[in-house]
Amino acid sequence: MANETESSEEAEELKPSELDENTHAEMRVLYSEISNTVRFAKERQWKLTGAVLLIFAAIMIVAQILVIEANMAKGLVLASFLVSAAAIYMLIIYQIWQSTAFARQEKIDRQFSSLFQSILGPQAMRDGGVHGYIILTFMIAGIILGNAATVFFLSRFYL
Repeated sequence: MANETESSEEAEELKPSELDENTHAEMRVLYSEISNTVRFAKERQWKLTGAVLLIFAAIMIVAQILVIEANMAKGLVLASFLVSAAAIYMLIIYQIWQSTAFARQEKIDRQFSSLFQSILGPQAMRDGGVHGYIILTFMIAGIILGNAATVFFLSRFYL
């Protein structure tokens, strides 16, 4: 009996999209493009983080092989800080880009059926945003730790 009541409540709450067919199709295409944009930005974030860590590894390997002088080591330390700063800036830009895209997607969500809205819901968007910033924090921490390891490694050439 309880299941019948729940299913009848769900049936009453189901409201189709009020958009005409052409506008609905446009919204679906736009929603898909925004999803691809977010996916692209996330991919860029991960590739950027990996590339920066590879740069730090390359700096340490080259310094070890060439047995660099103190001034060169100090220059590489400065370069590692510049690379870190630029990478962190770009990670934040990509995260802002994703947040903007999520806001656009949320506007589109409100135009679709109540079923679509209930499945996706504001909680899913909020959780996705929170998780995105948690991952961003770990990416930034990884870059900072990689930079610290590089500076620590290079310090033996000038201390």
